[in-house]
Amino acid sequence: MKRKTSIAILFLVILSVSANAQRRKVSKPWGYGAGVIYNFQAESFGAEVRMRIPVTGKLYAVPEVSYYPSFNRYHDLFAGGALQYDLFAIRSYNFYPLAGVYYHNWLNVDEYAPGQRKKHNLSPQAGVGLVRNRGCWRPFIEDRYDFKWKEDHLRIGIYYYPGQCGKSRSKEKCPSVKGT
Repeated sequence: MKRKTSIAILFLVILSVSANAQRRKVSKPWGYGAGVIYNFQAESFGAEVRMRIPVTGKLYAVPEVSYYPSFNRYHDLFAGGALQYDLFAIRSYNFYPLAGVYYHNWLNVDEYAPGQRKKHNLSPQAGVGLVRNRGCWRPFIEDRYDFKWKEDHLRIGIYYYPGQCGKSRSKEKCPSVKGT
């Protein structure tokens, strides 16, 4: 019951943060993303879907669901969220740290540790990443560490920002040259 309560509280916090951002009419758009994940310790591939919701200033809420299919050694499902803070820009990319908590459902736990490991867990994670800061297609790369399982995850993906296509291109006009 304690786990379910923690997960429900986490999702309520994410929903209230996004509702508050909408109420205050945050001018920054929301991003909808997908990516691939590689877990170095488990040598596993996964996939994820996520959102990037502006909260205030340079702070973003990032709810996410990720899945490691059954062809991997470990068959897992993660759901939760993180907070990201854009620290500084490198050309057209923002560098950010992030921290979050995820519900972890270890789907094939009985194959590896029957009775010794839990099927349902909370997994705190932290990491760093780069995300493009303009345009409608914004690639990202992220590295996270899972403190529960002591594992490193590399994530590569892309966000889609509806209505932002073409806004990244500057429309500078070259000065006209008068003939002499």
